[in-house]
Amino acid sequence: MSRSNPAIQRGRREFLAGCGCAALAGLGGLTCGALAQASEPRLIDLGDGLAQIVGAGGNVLALANASGLLLVDTGGSAASSAVAALLADRFPGAAVTTILNTHWHPEHTGGNDALADADTRIVAHENTRLWMSTKFYVDWEDRHYLPRAPAALPNDTFVASDAQPLTIDFGGETLRYGQLEQAHTDGDIYVYFPQRNLIAAGGTVTDSSYPVLDYVTGGWIGGLAEATQELIEMSNADTRIVPAAGQPRNRADLEMQRSMLETVRERIEAMALEGRGIDDMIAAAITAEFDPVYGNPDQFINNAYQGLWWGNRLRGIVA
Repeated sequence: MSRSNPAIQRGRREFLAGCGCAALAGLGGLTCGALAQASEPRLIDLGDGLAQIVGAGGNVLALANASGLLLVDTGGSAASSAVAALLADRFPGAAVTTILNTHWHPEHTGGNDALADADTRIVAHENTRLWMSTKFYVDWEDRHYLPRAPAALPNDTFVASDAQPLTIDFGGETLRYGQLEQAHTDGDIYVYFPQRNLIAAGGTVTDSSYPVLDYVTGGWIGGLAEATQELIEMSNADTRIVPAAGQPRNRADLEMQRSMLETVRERIEAMALEGRGIDDMIAAAITAEFDPVYGNPDQFINNAYQGLWWGNRLRGIVA
């Protein structure tokens, strides 16, 4: 753990003082809302060389041992300086040697270029690398994404045909990872720490908000329900599940999410069969019993409906 990462060395400095949200968006950074959320990241020590950083846009997990630092996601670009400072304080002198990206969204990959160096292994699904390396438009955000810098791109990718789960031996601790197919996006992966009974679930699990179904990049409600079931099957009552942002969840939370997704999908399909649209579904309060847990459902209902049409997945209407 002697090699020092330049980004961590710079981590105590103020990051991009006075930069605007528009500039960050143009670079594939955070939205203004996420930028505000990411202004004060903090580190939670999980014990035995493992830590979680919250408030960085997306959750960051850090594992330190003789092999250096392994990160699951890197947070948003606007928080990378603060993340580097927290890592330097908690794990002085440790270099980031491995990064696993759970999907492409900039709230989870925005710190790749700042926290990695030329020798860092960046692991992800191939679809994550493809989305990060191209220009495209996400209509539900009304936002254009530009290709990321080469230094930010995953350099160790896998595809659905690869034998799964895959493993990483990191300083004597074996981690397992694999795809959660077409769920939150089409490149979601989980990272399972068997010795710690902990799963990093990325954007497939949320903390007190409706999950994001990014149908433009392959996410949809049925796929997310299946992915949630996969996570349930690899967990037990004591498993900690690290969500996209916020505090760890448990298996009961996963079971509630699966029930919500299955129920809402059935209701959307039933109303679509009657020729009714998104506004009708929102007006009918099809998520009413779940709103106290997950909050405002409007974007979720919109994306769930659109994702069913985008992928020709509307049962009874589209073959």
